[in-house]
Amino acid sequence: MITIGRARLLTQFLTLIIVNLGFTQVLKSGIVCPVFFCYGCPWASVACPIGVLQNYTALGAFPFYALGTLGLAGLAVGRGWCGWACPFGAIQDLVARIRRNDAAKLPPVPLTKYLSLGGILIAAWLLTDSAFCKVCPGGSIFASIPHRFASPEFPFGTFFYVHIATLAVTLILVFLFARFWCRYLCPLGAILGAFNRTGLVKIRLDRSRCTECQNCLKSCPGGIGKVEDIGNGTDCTQCARCVEKCPVGALKISAGLRN
Repeated sequence: MITIGRARLLTQFLTLIIVNLGFTQVLKSGIVCPVFFCYGCPWASVACPIGVLQNYTALGAFPFYALGTLGLAGLAVGRGWCGWACPFGAIQDLVARIRRNDAAKLPPVPLTKYLSLGGILIAAWLLTDSAFCKVCPGGSIFASIPHRFASPEFPFGTFFYVHIATLAVTLILVFLFARFWCRYLCPLGAILGAFNRTGLVKIRLDRSRCTECQNCLKSCPGGIGKVEDIGNGTDCTQCARCVEKCPVGALKISAGLRN
């Protein structure tokens, strides 16, 4: 029987394959994906949502298509994309496995993600450029490093080293503090997290079965502090680790319109 953890690992792996299917121009769809991935990757088949939002902002145009796509994705599963599909989230999970023990769990501060998103868009508007792409840790691992293998004839530029530095700092923070990027800085997480309460498929709590053992909170990589925020709070990535740890089946993944 496949466990939730193995199912999540499988969907993360399949997503990584799908977003890297752009080996030819025909396969480069340009579809805005609801995961943190760089369209600068040599094999990208999808467009980065944050990159697209920056480009629209720099041009002074309203991003109807990008926001519509992200809105539909959010209404479907909220931040479930973060917990089950995001390649950068999968890397953070891998760091957690390497660490082999729980990292420090700082209290979630949802506002920081929105400040990150706002700062990125303001910078794009002021500089009329997708400035964040030049320092994005997702761009580092999915674009800058792969380009060194795909196009070795090109010299190393300044921003390659900037990317390596931002990636190194991010991975160190993720090593020290569980899912640091997702919890505090991810601009895409800020957008999708706003849909957690209204997501059609999400984690739901059966209060009548809950024994307040708090196994769910102890196992949460997002550091969620209240049972009521599981599935609903903006920091919940719907990873379902809490569902696995609940000894009485009070938490489950289900579809429906109720909270």
